[in-house]
Amino acid sequence: MKREYFTKKFRVFDEVIFSKSVETDMDTGHFRPDLKWPKLETTKKILSKGYLHGEGYRPICCDLIYEKDVPIKMRDGITLYADIFRPVDESKKYPVVLAWTPYGKLDPPNNYDLYADRAHMKKKLECGLATFEGPEPDYWVKNEFIVAVVDSRGSTHSEGALLYGGNEEGYDVYDTVEWLGTQEWSNGKVGMVGNSWLAFSQYYGAQHKPPHLAAIAPWEGWSDTYRDVVCRGGIPAAEFMEALTTTFRVKEGVEDLYAMLTKYPFMNDYWEKEKRVQFENIDIPMYMVASWSSNVHPYGTFRAWNMIPSKEKWLRVHNTQEWPDQQTPKYRDELRDFFNYYLKGIKNDWPKTPKVRVSLLDPMGPDIVDRPEEDFPIPRTEYKKLYLNGKDLSLSFDPINEESKATYAVGKDKDGQIQFRITFNEDVELCGYFKAHLFVSTDEGNDMDLFMYVNKEDSIGVPNYPVVLGVDFMGAESRLRVSHRKVVKGELYDWCHEHKEEELIKPNEIVEIETVFWPLGMVWRKGETLVLTISAKELQLFEFPTSRIKTRNKGNHTIYTGGKYDSYIEIPVV
Repeated sequence: MKREYFTKKFRVFDEVIFSKSVETDMDTGHFRPDLKWPKLETTKKILSKGYLHGEGYRPICCDLIYEKDVPIKMRDGITLYADIFRPVDESKKYPVVLAWTPYGKLDPPNNYDLYADRAHMKKKLECGLATFEGPEPDYWVKNEFIVAVVDSRGSTHSEGALLYGGNEEGYDVYDTVEWLGTQEWSNGKVGMVGNSWLAFSQYYGAQHKPPHLAAIAPWEGWSDTYRDVVCRGGIPAAEFMEALTTTFRVKEGVEDLYAMLTKYPFMNDYWEKEKRVQFENIDIPMYMVASWSSNVHPYGTFRAWNMIPSKEKWLRVHNTQEWPDQQTPKYRDELRDFFNYYLKGIKNDWPKTPKVRVSLLDPMGPDIVDRPEEDFPIPRTEYKKLYLNGKDLSLSFDPINEESKATYAVGKDKDGQIQFRITFNEDVELCGYFKAHLFVSTDEGNDMDLFMYVNKEDSIGVPNYPVVLGVDFMGAESRLRVSHRKVVKGELYDWCHEHKEEELIKPNEIVEIETVFWPLGMVWRKGETLVLTISAKELQLFEFPTSRIKTRNKGNHTIYTGGKYDSYIEIPVV
C-alpha cells in the first residue's frame, strides 16, 4: 500500500516522520479500511448486574455506571476520548485505575480471537467490556475502583496523529492522570495497569511525575524501543511494528518507526531520549510482572526493574504467557491488594509480599513458581564460564588450550547453524543473564548477523524445549550484527552496544564480540544437556509471526575457539 509522509516536531527531536495511506478512507481508517469503526457518542448509562456484552462472555458481576466517549483535553488543545466505569453509589469518591491504549477502548480490532486457541484466554472469564491487554472493568468497580480506558492520541476518535509510545506520549498520560485525579468522583489517587503498550505507557507517563499518579503496575513491556524491538543487536526488525500498526484505527496518521529507523539507523536523541524510558525520573510504587518466554518484553521489563530507583517496588516472574497471567484470579487479587494499599490507604499485608518472586521452567517436572528472592539478578548467583571447543563442538568449564574452529554455511538459501553442548552430572538451576564472548569471522561479505540461543536436550539427546501454552520456547536468546559490536555500557541488565556507527569487517578477519542474552530461569536435571545454538536466522517469533528478518549473512561463518581465542558463554548458576 502506498503511503504519504509528514513530519512533526517533538520536544526532544525536531523531525519525526508520520505516515498515512494514500488510499486512506477518513470514515473507516488508515492502514486497515476494513476495520469496523464505533460511533462517537458521549453517553452515560447504568449497566445492571448480569448484563451480557456478547456471546461467550460472562455476565458482569455488579451494577456499574458506563460513561462512553468522555472528552479529555490535552495541553495543546487536542481531545482524547475515554470510557469510564464507575460504581453506582455516587456519594463516595473512588481511586481510578487507568488503562492507556492505541487499540481501541471497546471491541478493539486487535483481540484474543485473532490468536490460536485465543492464546489460552478463557472467554468465559471475560465480561467483554475490557480493552485488549487491559483490566476487567466490572471486577474493579465491584471492588470500589473507577476504571478509565483512554484511546491514545490519534487512536479511533481521539484527535491528532498516533504516537508510538515514548516521551511525547508521556505528556498526554500526565494530562489525563491529572484530569482523572481532579474529578468530583475521584479520591485524587490514580494508578495505571495493563500489558505491553499498556505497560510501557506507564513508564513514559510516570517519568513526567504527574502529582495524582500514586502507583503503577506494568505487566511486561519494553523500555528501550531501539534495543528491545526495532533494532535488537543492531539488526533491523521493524516488521513487528508494521504488523502491529495494521491493528490501529487511525485517521490522521501514525508515527512511522520503520521510516525513522531507515532515516536514522543509529542511536540519536530520538531513540535515546524519546524512545527510551528515563528511568531515573520514576520513584513511585510499582508492581511489575515479567516472564522469560515473550519475544518482545523480557529484557525491557528487567531493565526497568533494575534501573528505576523506586524503593517501593515488587517484581514477579511468571511461567506462562502475559495475557492469561493477567487474567489469573490469584494475581488479579494481588493487584487489587497493591492498589488498595497505595490508592485507598488500606493497611493490608501488601508490604509483606516478597520483593521478588521468580519462576523456573522445568520441562521434565513441575515448574518452580513464585519462589521468593531478595532481588533480581539473584544476589547469590555464581557466574561460570563454559568454553567452546570447535574441535568436538563441546562446552567445558575448563579453558581450552588447543586452538580450533567450527564453520557453518549462512549464504543464500542457507539456514545454517552450529551447536555446542555440555551434559550436566548433577541438577543445575540457571536463572538470570547469560553472556557470550566469541571470536568470529565470515569468508564473504563485510558483516555478520548472529542469532544465539541457550536451551536443553534430554538424557537421550532429544530437544527438550519448555512448552509455554502450547508453543515451544526456544530459551535464552541474543542477537548481534557484528558491525554493531562496540559496547558503551556493560551492565547485564542494560547491556548497551553503542549503535552509533558501523564497524564493517573484511572477509576472514577475526573479530571479538560480546553480547548478553535475554534472561532465563530454567532447571537442568542430571544427565540433561545445555545446548548453545548459533544460527544464521531467527528461530522464533510467537506473538507476531511476521516475515523473516533480512540479514547480511553471506558465505560461511566461523567460530574460533581455544588458546588465544577463548570463546565462551557465561551462565548464571544459583
